[in-house]
Amino acid sequence: MKNILIVIHRLEVGGGAERIATEVGNVLDDKGYNVIFLTFVKKENEYEVETKRIVYNKYDNLIVGIDPFNPKIIVRAKKIADICEKYKINTVISFLYKTNITSILSKTIFNNKSKINCSVRNNPMLNFGKFEKYLIKKLYPKADKVVALSEGVEIELKENFSLDNTCYIHNVQNVGKFKRMAEKKILENHKEIFDDSFNFITIGSLSKQKGQWYLLRCFKKVSQSRRDAKLIVLGEGSLRRNLEELVKKMDLEEKVFFLGNVENVFPYLKKSDCFVLSSLWEGFGNVLTEALSQDIPVISTDCTAGPREILCPELGIREEINYPYYGKYGILVESFDNQMFLKTLEEKPLSEDEKIFANSMIKIMDDQKLRNRYSDCSERVEDFKASRIIQQWEELFKK
Repeated sequence: MKNILIVIHRLEVGGGAERIATEVGNVLDDKGYNVIFLTFVKKENEYEVETKRIVYNKYDNLIVGIDPFNPKIIVRAKKIADICEKYKINTVISFLYKTNITSILSKTIFNNKSKINCSVRNNPMLNFGKFEKYLIKKLYPKADKVVALSEGVEIELKENFSLDNTCYIHNVQNVGKFKRMAEKKILENHKEIFDDSFNFITIGSLSKQKGQWYLLRCFKKVSQSRRDAKLIVLGEGSLRRNLEELVKKMDLEEKVFFLGNVENVFPYLKKSDCFVLSSLWEGFGNVLTEALSQDIPVISTDCTAGPREILCPELGIREEINYPYYGKYGILVESFDNQMFLKTLEEKPLSEDEKIFANSMIKIMDDQKLRNRYSDCSERVEDFKASRIIQQWEELFKK
């Protein structure tokens, strides 16, 4: 069997790429591949790796985006090349931009003979600055394969970076595991939040990418017409204080609850009535499959990659639609402008896109038939089960 090296900066619990890297590595190990993990940071709370792991934590505070030929980066690239030679690695799978660059340098500078497969986990056009985009154009063509996590991201790589060495493989999802995790209990001090109310829930980093200020503004309209509505926000990030201030300005403190990071989101999803996603861009959108696994309705922006593929597989990636669009597995609303502002509805009235999102939230509250239609969609998650996704990785190894 092939020897595979999986390279990722860290394996800290909470990261989507970290979870997927762990899942892929563990499943490949179960199938008889010789899998080694290489990380550059060791954390207390990490995903469990069932295979050999090497931690090379020299230069822990490394920032790759500043200078790809920084001596510290070269040292890491040399380490990758040395490990590949020592363990006779056939294939390297690197996850995320930082380790993608370093893995490619192990090939171009140190003549690493292993195949380098770089996994792109987000939309590079919206997730990176000019310098990072420049490096992608210059270095990613030197990888053996650039593996996007969705068709939408692959299209971005082809059209905006002129890459012709791409493919896409969706994320591994485990609906059985998700349902088992949902049987656990939420934290005791959170239980009363879910009582006697219609609970919308959103999960994600409190960052520009997730666009939660739009969601809060939409929810203000919802709360004005439906007093029993609540919004639960799981996640942490640099915008938390700003978002909490916006909640206060809109007098929503008794309706919106920031619960931070929780180790197990599934009991929270199970107790909620509708999942909402306001992202400005995504790569795949693991939270959507996590919500679907609990058979709750989903309303999501139709951002550049991810949600449409998951919720509406009947649509083409660039197919024009009217919003809201009631897809096979969820409801799509138009993506918001890539602008950040923290204003109340009095300071800045709702845009048409925001009104559509808010009205969709109200409709899902009022229309029992619509809720029933989207309350039995966990079958969609089976399309991303390990046996199907890992088979695609195995086909890639053969090329």
